[in-house]
Amino acid sequence: MRTRPIALAAAAALLALTGCSDKRADAVATLPPVEIVEQPAASAGGACILWDYAFIEQKIGVDFSVAASDQVDDTSTCVVQTMSGEWPYLALSVVESTKADAELFTEELMPGGATRLKGLGKAGYRLVTKASGGHGPTVEIGWLSDAKQLQTLRFTFAKGAASGDVKRMQTRLLSLAKAMNTSNG
Repeated sequence: MRTRPIALAAAAALLALTGCSDKRADAVATLPPVEIVEQPAASAGGACILWDYAFIEQKIGVDFSVAASDQVDDTSTCVVQTMSGEWPYLALSVVESTKADAELFTEELMPGGATRLKGLGKAGYRLVTKASGGHGPTVEIGWLSDAKQLQTLRFTFAKGAASGDVKRMQTRLLSLAKAMNTSNG
């Protein structure tokens, strides 16, 4: 069929008639560069109001620059990432209020394979999972806060993360969780 060459010829003629010229191309080439303005993590709303990029970097040593949040019923979430890729990322979820006590939390809400943590809220756990689905390992810290909130931090590494980095992140993520633990006071 000859429709494709005819359509291309018609498009070229139309462009010539509309006055596309080198002058217009030069004007576009001299536009100033786009300036990227970093918004604070808290500006994403949801659970992101609980932290900022400097706070996260101070606690876990990773410089994030993009945040997004969501709210479903009484659960608020926040995910922060770098501009360079999908991973690493850090997710926070907060259930505003629960009737669970420490015993119920550890018996029913703590994932299988998790390790109990002491010194974090009323009860806490750490779960480390292997790399899968295109990303590296994950480190998850979950706890029942002193203010009876369920909180979870989950750090997901990029593929190929070193085992030493995963081990160090467990300690760093626990430090971040302790700094975020809410109390009734």
